[in-house]
Amino acid sequence: MKRIPVFFTITLKLYLLLIAIYTAFRIALLLLNLDRLGETTLWEITQAFIMGVRFDIVTIGFVIAIPTIILTVFSFFGKKSRIFEQVYTWVLTVCFTITFGICAADIPYFDQFFDRFNVTAFEWMATGDSAFVFKMVFEEPTYILMMLPVLASGFVFWFFANRIMKRSTGWESVYYMQYGIYTVLLWGLVFIGMRGRLNEKSPIMVGTAYFCNNAMLNQLGLNPNFTLVRSWLDSKDPDNQKVRFMSDEAAINNVQKYLNIEIPYEEFPIAREVVTEGESNDYNVIVVIMEGMSYNKTAHGGNTHNLTPFLDALMDKSLSFNNCYTSGTHTYCGIYTTMVSYPVVFRNHALKRIPVLQYDGIAATLQKNGYQTAYFTTHDKEFDNVAGFLSQNGVERIISQADYPAGEVKTTLGVPDDYMFRFAMPVFDEMAGNGRPFFAAMMTASDHGPYYIPDYFEPKNTEQKYQITEYADWSLQRFIEMASEKPWFDNTLFVFVADHGAALDTDYSIPLSYFHTPLVFYKNGMQPTANEAIASQMDVFPTVMGILNMPYVNNSFGIDLQKESRRYAYFMGDDKYGVLDGEWLLINKPSEEQIGLYKYVEKEKKNYISDYPEVAGEMQKYGESAWQVSEYQQDKKKTKFFLDK
Repeated sequence: MKRIPVFFTITLKLYLLLIAIYTAFRIALLLLNLDRLGETTLWEITQAFIMGVRFDIVTIGFVIAIPTIILTVFSFFGKKSRIFEQVYTWVLTVCFTITFGICAADIPYFDQFFDRFNVTAFEWMATGDSAFVFKMVFEEPTYILMMLPVLASGFVFWFFANRIMKRSTGWESVYYMQYGIYTVLLWGLVFIGMRGRLNEKSPIMVGTAYFCNNAMLNQLGLNPNFTLVRSWLDSKDPDNQKVRFMSDEAAINNVQKYLNIEIPYEEFPIAREVVTEGESNDYNVIVVIMEGMSYNKTAHGGNTHNLTPFLDALMDKSLSFNNCYTSGTHTYCGIYTTMVSYPVVFRNHALKRIPVLQYDGIAATLQKNGYQTAYFTTHDKEFDNVAGFLSQNGVERIISQADYPAGEVKTTLGVPDDYMFRFAMPVFDEMAGNGRPFFAAMMTASDHGPYYIPDYFEPKNTEQKYQITEYADWSLQRFIEMASEKPWFDNTLFVFVADHGAALDTDYSIPLSYFHTPLVFYKNGMQPTANEAIASQMDVFPTVMGILNMPYVNNSFGIDLQKESRRYAYFMGDDKYGVLDGEWLLINKPSEEQIGLYKYVEKEKKNYISDYPEVAGEMQKYGESAWQVSEYQQDKKKTKFFLDK
């Protein structure tokens, strides 16, 4: 048997080298997330790594396909060339080092979102916020350290690829029959590898990696380069630009039923007039949107590290909702939903929509009722187009990084939380002295990297991820302590909710801890009540209006939690969604046709979709109807009720 052609052996060795490097990144990801692994077996872990090889081969194939064709053609001429070898090696080194960089970036991304690296990571950069993002990355030491494995992997690949090319022999031995057979075999293997599977109906998809009930292992097998490219291609698909779950008419009819709208306005299908009895309460309203404050971080949520002693104590003397869920996974989602009571829809960035729409949200409605309005953030007000959006929606005054002394700005995320609260006190004094009630929303940032803990705060825990939550909670305590000394305190309603949570509970592909948030309504002298009913971030605005006993037109998806009940909470990941009630959790990824129904309270991994299809169908209809009507409202510019024009 004649010698195997050199182009075949070179390509095979490069594949093995690259699989080894990608596997090293996968091992690192696993070791850094052992606390998320849960109960499993060695065989299941092995299966995840075998699955990983499949996705690695797909990634390698797309990068190496054209170079392999060039190598095959060059070898046909049977002449060894050191110049060609060096050029070939360096081209591949540059290309694959980029993929190693994506693997490295995937590790902190996965830690934050419990999702593999995808196109969402670049959305900020594509819309003008790249400088802010880069500053935030380079101010976080752990992100910078991720450059080391990238450089090391690039060097390892170059070193061994260079040796493979230098030691390659047999260039001059060309046998046409043998050359043709191995050419067809190699190109066939490369292109089959790029497809990932032999089934003619569909190439390999993200869902192929989901082989068991362990959410961590299901994602471990993915290659972040694959998920990045796949998500980018999906984002360019016209079918993904607008949700079209059903006809607009069917969706509107469903939502009207869910919101108990019996006689809708002709032009505004979800608007309903709220009539009150008796005098309104002219309480000041301060809504604190807490960065990353998952319910799972609190003692009420089962956390044993004593991270939030103040927030836990506040819950015990407030109207608190223990089963509240945010609408999305990003800060802009939390700001948008809290302020206007609309859900977010997949990757559509509601704050950056052009033109900027006007809504009948909390600031605009209170402003119409004579309130002064303000918004506080620790950093740049232009980030995520927050200032532009809020200015169009009833916020008169925005206090941000440009208003703080330069010496107090510690990171890209601006000033520490407690400084923002201290800075706000004279602003509230001024507003209270104007003879009109005021509304303010405050977006904290400390529980988000890059972390900064002031020297004057002494944490009790030793791990930084716990210390920063302790500091965030302490800042809230200082805020209420300072406010309690003010004459306007007794006439002020404080609301605490998170923009989103954190990926602490990873039993399912959608980590519920990323959406489960405290929701606390506190006013000095208020009768404390702990409510276990399902609640949504969207319900902040109507519930505040109910406490104020103020008539208004509710042109949103929220409800007054003291007078109405919510059947389901629903929320969006970047490419999948969840719907839940007190027993069931539905998870659906429409692009992959993956759907699951779980008993999440018991943390069961069994998928009950085939056992209870009618339950899943009703939940799916509820969420999809709301998301479609949300887009309908925006597309038809019905977010602002006509009586407010």
